[in-house]
This record gives sequence, structure tokens and C-alpha cells, in this order.
Amino acid sequence: MTMQADPLRYDLYGLHQGNPYRTEPLDPLGRSGDRTLMVDIDWFVSTEALRAYLRRTVEAGESAFVVVSGRDYTGRTTIANHVLDVYRQVRDLESDRLLISRIDVEHHHDFEWVKKAMVELQTEIEEADLSLSPGLTASLDTIESIEEDVYQSRYRGLARRLRGELWGQDQPCSFGVVFEGLRQTTLVEAMRKVFRSSQSIAVFTHGDYKHANTPSHEELSRLDVHLIKLEPLHGDQVRHLAEQRWRSASELPSPFPPDSLEAAWPAPTPIKSVVSTLGALVDMRLGSAACHGPWPQNAELEIPHRFMVSMIRVLKKVGAP
Repeated sequence: MTMQADPLRYDLYGLHQGNPYRTEPLDPLGRSGDRTLMVDIDWFVSTEALRAYLRRTVEAGESAFVVVSGRDYTGRTTIANHVLDVYRQVRDLESDRLLISRIDVEHHHDFEWVKKAMVELQTEIEEADLSLSPGLTASLDTIESIEEDVYQSRYRGLARRLRGELWGQDQPCSFGVVFEGLRQTTLVEAMRKVFRSSQSIAVFTHGDYKHANTPSHEELSRLDVHLIKLEPLHGDQVRHLAEQRWRSASELPSPFPPDSLEAAWPAPTPIKSVVSTLGALVDMRLGSAACHGPWPQNAELEIPHRFMVSMIRVLKKVGAP
């Protein structure tokens, strides 16, 4: 018979929603509780600059185009979701009134991915049980039969009509698309033409690697988009992330001594690796010292520098992200 371990007592740390250092992508648009875990980190992502860009496009009656670029484990999907949530706020929409299609780009044939995005958007509208005019409903049913040589103009017309009818709902709606894994800048240009008159949003995530399968950062910077470049975190940024996430989840003081957080990450580290390690440290400490009562009365639940460094070394050896 297999023995099951007792569940970890996160409440001893005042963490009533579990471990705040979760590695799955945050989605503040779909899960409102994730909004409190989004942390503005200096020199990582500027929500202020993003909001200013989105506000300008909305006030001008234009669509927004954002590229989130970074290497693996830098949080591209989380930041793409954050972009959508900020856009929702700027448009003053309820969380379920921004309809999003999500596409994983697998090759360089732009037409296939734009068509798939439009089909997914049609599905989102149907699942939201929104009423459209018979004429627009019939036109949406032709999405998959539209030929490649005319798709940009035809889809642009559909997107423009969708804008009018969705915004005219009892609760106004808007729409957008996320393309995960941008492979060439022509996809951005195609979506600029399709969404030109729709007052919507397109977000692209981009793997920042110097090889033939993705555009270079220089190519992206020449596009008319808001470009967010994600970099690994330095020690002071790690400290800020750890402390802000903790404060958003618990009223108790952080068990991480502040100076130790910076010293434990002497080299730049991707954010997902940092969050994964912080979460593992919390779990390890709870697993070994929970029997002596809650933090901070139970000083054994502190996560000191020596413990952090030794555990980080172990986690690296076992191949943690």
C-alpha cells in the first residue's frame, strides 16, 4: 500500500490560496485572482508604457498590435495575457466581454494561421451565446472557404462588421487574437491588414533566438507595434518579485530575508526559473518544519540564505527549470 503525504499547510504562512510562486502562466483575464500576482518589475515590463500605448490606439479608433519577445522561461505567455487584461481595462470591458482566439504557430504559412484565428473567434462568439445579425452569421460561415488570394480584404470586412455588432451588444464586447510562436514578420503585417478597421488587438509571442525560424529583434523593432522585450531577472528584481508576490498573498512577513534573495541569485535568471525555485523553497520548508506551528512564531519556517543556496544547487542538479 502506498503512503500518501499529508497536504502542505500553506495556512501556516498565511497563504490561504496556496503557493503564490506558481509556474503555470498567469491569466488575469480568465482568472481574476491572478491579477494580484502580476508584479511590475523595473526594467522587466512597464505596464505604464503598455497602458499608454493601448490608450493611444483606443482613443484613435485603431487596433493594437503587441509583440512579447523573450527566451524560454522568461514569461512570454503570462505577459501576453497581461497585455490582454490591460487592454480590457482600457476598453472598460467586463472580463468575459473580451473574446480571444489563441493560436500556436507551427509553420510559416500566414494564411493558415489567420484563417484558424478567425475560425476560433467565430467559435468564441458562439460559446459566448451572442446574437449576431443573420447576414453576419452567414458571412462568418464562409470563413474557411475564402481563398488565399483575397483573404486579407475579406477577413478585414468581417472583422469590421464584427466590431460594430459586438460593441452594440447589451454588454459591449471586443475581440482579439494571441499568436504563440511568431515565425516571421509577415504574419504581423497580415494581421495589421485584417484588423485595420476592427478596433481590436493582436498579440504575438516571439522566441528571441538567433536562428532562421524566428525574426531578429532588429526586424521586430522596425514593425509598427508595441514591442516588449523580456530579459532574465537580476538579484534586485528577484527580491522585488518575491516580496511583491508574497505581499499579494499573505498578511504575514516574508520568510525570505531580503538581502539573501539578492545574494542567492548572483547571475541573471529567467523569471520562470526564479518562481519555480521560490515555490520549491516554500514547499520544502513547510515539509520539514510545519510541525512546530505557524510562521513567524515558528522561526524554523524562515528560509535563510544558507538553506536557499544549498537547495538552489540541488534543484539545478536535478534539472529544475
